Amino acid sequence: MASQFKGLPMGDLIGGPLTAACDAQVRLANATADFIKYVGFMPPAEGDKNGIGATRVASFGFKRLAPDPSDVSKTIEQHVELDVPLLAIVKVPSLSITKVDITFDMEVKSSFAAKESTDASAKMSADMKFGWGCFSATVHVEGSVATHKENTRTSDNSAKYHVQVLAEDTGMPEGLARVLDILHTAIQPAVTSAGAADAKQQ
Repeated sequence: MASQFKGLPMGDLIGGPLTAACDAQVRLANATADFIKYVGFMPPAEGDKNGIGATRVASFGFKRLAPDPSDVSKTIEQHVELDVPLLAIVKVPSLSITKVDITFDMEVKSSFAAKESTDASAKMSADMKFGWGCFSATVHVEGSVATHKENTRTSDNSAKYHVQVLAEDTGMPEGLARVLDILHTAIQPAVTSAGAADAKQQ
């Protein structure tokens, strides 16, 4: 039975899933880098060696009421524009493989039952008659012999191979989180026009 386990490619059974998990982790990291490159930045200019253009921003414009600088008792309408880096308002994918379970079960079942199947039979029959004078008798003798043998052999081999890979979002790296914090603090609304000031200029 021990010979059943010889020659198993344990290096492939165990190392194969681990290598695949490592390759998958590299692809996940490249996916995050490509997302930041193509979503967060504009295409590079011609001749740019860095390969990254200007930061891609989303522009917002709205109107709000603000105190009139010339008369605080009055309010004026201001037009405000806000440029927000796109990376600050979208979720950056950051998946990583956190667990790899490899389970290999091999079960060898061997059961043997020796049964020889042989059928044989023999039968004997005899009659005997004896007597003296007016007395006579007849004796009948009959007998049989039978044998039965069987021979069978059974075996069973089974194997199970289970690989489970768990990938989850562990959050963005610390460096990227700090960069996004800086971008958030740099988001400030800018007043482009005010109603009262425009009216005075006219």
